[in-house]
Amino acid sequence: MLKKILFIILFCSSWRTTVAQTGKQEANLKAVFIYNFTRYIDWDTSNIENEFVIGIIGSTAVTEPLDEIAKTNTVKNKKIVIRNFSNPDEITPCNILFISANSTFSLSSVLAKINKGTLTITEEAGSAEQGSAFNFVVINDKLKFEANVKSINAAGLKASSQLLKLAIIVN
Repeated sequence: MLKKILFIILFCSSWRTTVAQTGKQEANLKAVFIYNFTRYIDWDTSNIENEFVIGIIGSTAVTEPLDEIAKTNTVKNKKIVIRNFSNPDEITPCNILFISANSTFSLSSVLAKINKGTLTITEEAGSAEQGSAFNFVVINDKLKFEANVKSINAAGLKASSQLLKLAIIVN
């Protein structure tokens, strides 16, 4: 119960945070969102890997704060490992794939290279409608996120209702 309350407090405070201040603050906030998503997504636990892998394709300021989170946190008792990919052909299995708005590759070419069980997160307008599970958007200078439930389910994942209540649901 305490975890649920902390989740709601964190997301509600993050939800209202103005992101127009600086790109670094926005990147930090996105990294926190990504980490917190891990608490409210059910991954297949039959995987015996010792690492929880967050992949990143495209250059982004989100990498540095994710690296900091990875140093001191775990996901489901697994060490967090951040992997950077230069192109879709380099993508190896990961639990989360963050696709930067700076990626020069089409979303469809990236999505074609990922395995089932990978949560995709983007930051480009229209990406959730194109198949990304979550997509960051800025509305009225506030960072929010869209969720494509069909894409989440197609990846073999389940998002908690608590998380989806905070999302802008898209088809």
